[in-house]
Amino acid sequence: MAVENYINDILDSPTYVFDQIIDKIIGNNIKHAKIELKRHSTDVDVVLFEAIKSILKDLREEEGVISRFLYSKFGIELRKNKRREQLIYLGSQLKTQHAKVKSELFRLYRQKERISLSIVDLKRLSEGFKGKQFYFKDKKSLNKSKFYMNEIGMKIENLKECELFLNSKHDNLGQTEKMYDSILKKIPRYHELQEENHLLLTAPSKKK
Repeated sequence: MAVENYINDILDSPTYVFDQIIDKIIGNNIKHAKIELKRHSTDVDVVLFEAIKSILKDLREEEGVISRFLYSKFGIELRKNKRREQLIYLGSQLKTQHAKVKSELFRLYRQKERISLSIVDLKRLSEGFKGKQFYFKDKKSLNKSKFYMNEIGMKIENLKECELFLNSKHDNLGQTEKMYDSILKKIPRYHELQEENHLLLTAPSKKK
């Protein structure tokens, strides 16, 4: 049923009914958005990045094209190289951090989505009041409708402000994620890297 069909019922009800409807539409979205905005986003681990770049450079200098090709495509090592072991270890740290950044991005996206849906629903409600104004026969209903529309407008502005900050934070973190993704893909056979936590769980325990 269209929103317009409920407008008269809302206007005939006490003001707290309207407030409950607004609270239902917004929920805790503004509260959660503010919490999200206060969180410190993961920064680029410059030390880790530089260490990986240095090892990749050393590997290019120490190994020939054929050796690098065989390892990259088939995982075949013509000879053991300690730098590759270091790269696998550091790569696992990189992948762990990358996963964390992607998780943060998804969390921001979901919060943006919730805010956006609340704005859409509030606009529909406001349009419902606006569409009914032509049919009001008494001034009281008209004034009450305008008051509710103003209230909805302020709520929408609050939501849009949160949405703006969330978008900005999401874009900035997205640039960080691209940097992680870029350097991760430079590591030979990066898709086989295990996250750091996984390596700790699977590492053999030392005998006491």
